[in-house]
Amino acid sequence: MKTYHSRFTLSALTLAMMSLPVAAAEQDTQSLEDMQQRMDAMEARFEQQLNALADELEASRSQSSGKDVHFGGYGEMHYRHLDDNGEDVRELDFHRWVLFIGYDFSERMRLVSEFELEHAISPGSEGNGAVELEQAYIEYDLTSNMQLRSGIMLTPVGIINETHEPPTFYGVERPVIETTIIPTTWYVGGVMFSHQLGGGISYDIMLSEGLKTDETEPFDLKGGKQKTSFADTFDLATTVRVNYRGIPGLELSGYAQYQPDLDQSARESYAESATLIGGHVIYQLGNVTTKALYARWDVSGDAAALAEQDVQEGGYVEVSYRPGDTWGVFARHSGWTQTTDLKATQVDFGVSYFPHPDVVLKADYQIQNEDANDPDSLDGDGFNLGIGYQF
Repeated sequence: MKTYHSRFTLSALTLAMMSLPVAAAEQDTQSLEDMQQRMDAMEARFEQQLNALADELEASRSQSSGKDVHFGGYGEMHYRHLDDNGEDVRELDFHRWVLFIGYDFSERMRLVSEFELEHAISPGSEGNGAVELEQAYIEYDLTSNMQLRSGIMLTPVGIINETHEPPTFYGVERPVIETTIIPTTWYVGGVMFSHQLGGGISYDIMLSEGLKTDETEPFDLKGGKQKTSFADTFDLATTVRVNYRGIPGLELSGYAQYQPDLDQSARESYAESATLIGGHVIYQLGNVTTKALYARWDVSGDAAALAEQDVQEGGYVEVSYRPGDTWGVFARHSGWTQTTDLKATQVDFGVSYFPHPDVVLKADYQIQNEDANDPDSLDGDGFNLGIGYQF
């Protein structure tokens, strides 16, 4: 409850003085103490009435407007000590700092936005950072179980592309399959329709900007993300996802995306269409959670087959055990291929400690085979340490 003191004290005193009978001033027998008690009592009653009125006005205003501003975000810092092709790498990086801002226009319409700074320093400041707008869309409830979104959105594929705050997944780094085969974080501009059918079944349909790969690396699908920055939209991508959550502890999801033209132009070119098919299962039984995911790209055209990159696929299995609220352990095996003759594998295992439900300390060890060594990224065997939070 709000209180009002000095602002209204003078007015209360004035009213009290005016309401005193004039005859009272002429009564020499009335003590000053009696006058002060009457004034204090009137002031208290007046202040109580003002506070009650203020509370009623505030409650009425919040109920009638239907508007609200929401803030949130997350961040994570990583330390990596790896043997990268014989090179001893020790690296400290504040990987991400993210701010969520939302606004409710009404009970049925809202804004969702996400602003991110990566690697602590923005581009152009002698650093490897990035400043990105990863979400900025309007969501409208068509009915109680149907929504329409338009703007920049996260593509509805994979386990962590839409939910990747550090306390929500095991391992310092995100699962390698969901940063290579599924190019997390993958956001696009477009429109999406969602429908919850009941019985734990729902589906999403998205029409959005597609990938546009470079002629020098025409089948580097992750490098083809346009990020809604002057994105060429000669051919739009279509994404469909179906979810089932009708059994407690179980999530089944299947998704597909079709890219008509990786070149995004009218001319006959180096890259043709691409199709992504994938799915995952998550099952929690007591303190044990099992996750499994598989995703596969099929790239059409003779050029992709000649480059041995017409099929790019991968999957992983993860088992975690969390006996209480404060800590958990996990192990994960991943295997993937982006070129026919390279079969990469990675094993991760580690522990997470939660001093607070929204704060996590992580430690893990990773082991890769030789085919997992990507010359353009930091790879190898070694351990990772991390701290992350969400709010």
